[in-house]
Amino acid sequence: MCLHIENLYGENCHHIAESCFKATARALRAAIAIDPKLGGKPASTKGSL
Repeated sequence: MCLHIENLYGENCHHIAESCFKATARALRAAIAIDPKLGGKPASTKGSL
């Protein structure tokens, strides 16, 4: 995985790092979520790229 995070604002380093980790976790959760529309399988781009 190649990950690029751009934080547009913020001064407190702790909050900036926390927002980066939380945003990454939320994106990964959405990416690996089981989709009931696909018969209980995770979404995949296999064979379509």
